[in-house]
Amino acid sequence: MSCLSYELKNPITMKTIKILLLLVAFSTATFYSCSDENAIKNESSAQKSTALRTVLNKLKLENTVGPNRSAVVSANPATPMLCFEFVFPITFSYNNGTVISAASLDGLLDILNNESPNLYLSGVVFPFQVQTGGAVQTIADEADLIALIIQCGLPTFNDDLEHSYCFDIVFPIQAGSAGQVVTINSQLELNAYLNNPSNVTEANIIFPITIITGNETTVLNNVYDFYAAVNDCNAGQCICTQEYAPVCVQTPNGVIEFSNMCYALCEYTQNDIVSCAECSISNIQVTTGTCNPNGTYELTLDFDSTNSPGTEFSVYASGSIFVGTYTIASLPVTISNFPVSLTAIPNDTMVIRITEACFANASWLKPNCNDTCVCPTVVLPVCVQTPTGVIQFQNECIAMCEGFTQSDFVTCPIRPFAQVLENCFDIIYPVTVQWNGALVIVNSDSELLQHWNPTVSPVMPVMNYPITAIFENEVLTFANQAAFESQINISCP
Repeated sequence: MSCLSYELKNPITMKTIKILLLLVAFSTATFYSCSDENAIKNESSAQKSTALRTVLNKLKLENTVGPNRSAVVSANPATPMLCFEFVFPITFSYNNGTVISAASLDGLLDILNNESPNLYLSGVVFPFQVQTGGAVQTIADEADLIALIIQCGLPTFNDDLEHSYCFDIVFPIQAGSAGQVVTINSQLELNAYLNNPSNVTEANIIFPITIITGNETTVLNNVYDFYAAVNDCNAGQCICTQEYAPVCVQTPNGVIEFSNMCYALCEYTQNDIVSCAECSISNIQVTTGTCNPNGTYELTLDFDSTNSPGTEFSVYASGSIFVGTYTIASLPVTISNFPVSLTAIPNDTMVIRITEACFANASWLKPNCNDTCVCPTVVLPVCVQTPTGVIQFQNECIAMCEGFTQSDFVTCPIRPFAQVLENCFDIIYPVTVQWNGALVIVNSDSELLQHWNPTVSPVMPVMNYPITAIFENEVLTFANQAAFESQINISCP
């Protein structure tokens, strides 16, 4: 008896025919047992997963007979792309929200063979399990699934977006979700977005997007279409495997990286191949300028680059805020409206990115653009030269909030410790002193000075902290020598 039975009691309508076709498609697949009454249902905890489409695409390539299949695995047909096997049953969801369970690999392949751009698997119920290396591994979420793809040595969805196959994406495109949509204007910006350290999952590209293959333009409406386009790269004269082994070519627009040699030679010749030398960014110089009424400020950036594969670089401010793309040839570049970070951290930061693999971080003390200095309490004393003498501040941030710049900074003078000990403060004894490789307990000023070697420690004896001292009737406890030194320079004339 069939697992699926139905009876027609009404005249056949077009709607009925569509329902029948769907039921027949499901009934011919072997992905669930007759006893499973909930193999197809409409509610589940399935989560949308871009990484799942990456895995399923590799699985389809492994198990599809045809020109694409033979081309992809012809080099070693016995070696599977995936380094793991699913532990069934697993519950998936279609792009229309319908949920379906697969009880075996054959059942899953039946589902995949019946997919279309309008109806395809787009989600999975986490957690599920896989067998890899003789052990069972639990895949708890999207990040685990991405890690599994990388573990197999395969390109992720981000890799596939980042590295050219046989088509070019038409920009601008958008990525993100409601309230946090980012407009991406070039492949360089896309690569920077994909490699942002804060992105732990695959990029949420907002479809449709348009690609160009040769002189032909194609609209991709979803991730399924994207992987169909990747697979179609092998449908013509140029048949390549899809492993990631980067090759660089010199083009009129700069050096372009292809995912492997085969794809590079589909469009260029061996004479165009150049070394993908490691790019580096060094000697970064950041100079802040005047503040703007909107809370931004002027910033001038300069740096040196070596083996740059591109002619442009992108700048991202704190919080992964895209600032702009500039040409390397135009350095130094003045950014008129660099955004002030809203954190209490005294430094602003940026990421300078030439390619996904060539980037550098820069950090500097942000200017006081809101008439409110938020500085840390850390004691890292700095001294500034004024017309009336040298003044010491607790840290660089506080000094710059007072209007001083780094050009005003000077080396802090060393005060005679014996003099200030006698005239400025009183240490609460006993304290422990490091002396000749041993710890010695001292109980008075005279004992302390006897256990101080200025040639070894010119500022003060090497004491174990915390230390408590009295400055002008105020009892203060210091966690380290830097804090003690700072108070001495502030309180002692």
